[in-house]
Amino acid sequence: MKKKFAQYTLPLLILVFAIFSGLIIHRASWFVQDKHFSLLALSFIKNDLFLSPNNFPPGDYVDYFGKQYLFFGPMPSILLMPPVAIWGKNFPQITLSFVSLAITYIAIFLLTRKLKFTKIESIWLANFFVFGTVLYFVGLVNISAYVVQAVGTAIIVLSLLEYFTKRRWLVIGILVSVAGATRITLFGTAIFFVLELLRNRRKPGFPKSMIYLLIPIIFSLAILGIYNFRRFHSFFDTGYTRNVSVLDKNYLNNQLGWFNPVHIPANLYVLLVMAPEPIKKPSVEFALQFPYLKANGMGLAIWFTSPLFLYLLLAKKETYTFPAAIGIIVLLIPSLLYMGIGASQYGYRYSLDFLPLLFLVLLSAFKKGLPSFAKFLIFVGILFNLFLMLSIWNSYPLLSFWEYLD
Repeated sequence: MKKKFAQYTLPLLILVFAIFSGLIIHRASWFVQDKHFSLLALSFIKNDLFLSPNNFPPGDYVDYFGKQYLFFGPMPSILLMPPVAIWGKNFPQITLSFVSLAITYIAIFLLTRKLKFTKIESIWLANFFVFGTVLYFVGLVNISAYVVQAVGTAIIVLSLLEYFTKRRWLVIGILVSVAGATRITLFGTAIFFVLELLRNRRKPGFPKSMIYLLIPIIFSLAILGIYNFRRFHSFFDTGYTRNVSVLDKNYLNNQLGWFNPVHIPANLYVLLVMAPEPIKKPSVEFALQFPYLKANGMGLAIWFTSPLFLYLLLAKKETYTFPAAIGIIVLLIPSLLYMGIGASQYGYRYSLDFLPLLFLVLLSAFKKGLPSFAKFLIFVGILFNLFLMLSIWNSYPLLSFWEYLD
């Protein structure tokens, strides 16, 4: 009994330490306090699709024929309508991110338990997914572009949990639709479920299951098209390429095209190669000064933020491996083509689009259980992230955590 209790000690201590550190990091990032979704929620309540001229956010919006709109998906604002109706436009939108992190943690725990991992291993894996990836950064920093990723990731993880448990195709379709209405690229996750259905097409009820999956997705795409048309007179224009924060600068990558193959090498470099930078002492040839390393705001390779993914080299073939791989590729393509590689991100945050499917593939490497070295990589990765997360802004709040406790 004592031995079993001792096995829980380290993963639970990591959980407590990560939550404590997250509180410090969130407070230390006070200088970014977006409220785009709370403002749009207030507009929705007033039956408007545009922002009130009295409540402009500092950037990341669209100016179209004298009215200001958001190019983000509308779902976060829809979710915020009840609390905004009660507490007003200053209700903190970051609440969605905090709730999403909690939902993701629980869903990953339940998903891995369903896939035959022990309770202790499931705690380790939930710690990894939430605290040992770029998800924790986007969940703690109140930037609107990050909120959509935290919310969208939680919903996609829920869709995978539904698939591996009750497998109600209508529920899966609704979850993918909600995720897509949060971050439009997440509609690409549907390819995984479509391929899984096709793989099992000889089973009874195949046509009905496919219809249940696709109807909510098609309906959501139609509603979003109408939403776009009402704002920009086009079913396909989300307003994304009208971002005033980009258009008012003539030196950004969009000069080469918003989506262009020319951006692929740089995106791959950030995803797979980019390392932390040394902090050099001034006025000498090459000597390092404490705290020695910082993350570049353009990004950091996934092997640094999430070293457990090195176990992908040992991944085994599962029935869902091919559909997951195709889904990862489909979700990765828009990010590789996109001009906005980084500038203020920790890690490669666009990897969150396909991270749930990549995690699914990763789990196949642990058929015989979670080895000690894998636990070590989870532990090291979490500590590394918690220490360097805000170094993109030259801040190391864990070195002076007491300043943020009041």
